[in-house]
Amino acid sequence: MSADPDSLKRMSDLLRSGATMTAEHCPVCNSPLFQVGGQLRCPRCNKPVVIVKEGEEEKAVVSHTTLAALEQTLIAKINECNFDLTEEKNPSRLIEVGTALNMWLSALERVKRIQRSIG
Repeated sequence: MSADPDSLKRMSDLLRSGATMTAEHCPVCNSPLFQVGGQLRCPRCNKPVVIVKEGEEEKAVVSHTTLAALEQTLIAKINECNFDLTEEKNPSRLIEVGTALNMWLSALERVKRIQRSIG
């Protein structure tokens, strides 16, 4: 199965961004998978891929992947709050941003605690 131009572009973009092509292949389209951070991605399906190895429980793998994605989202929100704090001058808006920051930090702490507990 030959790669279409869109997936070839995604492959080259992934490589330029520092991703690594792996020996694993997508179970749906058989394209090579790329390691991006701690996640495998299929450039043709343009989706993350989770490979459950023999002996692993699918639910545990999905939980780990979901928590890792949630952690990245929370970190992005914390970064947004940090930017807002450095730029904002209005005291009432600073309180709003501080409250949001506190909420995101608490959520991140809970996610990390859950990640540690499930190993």
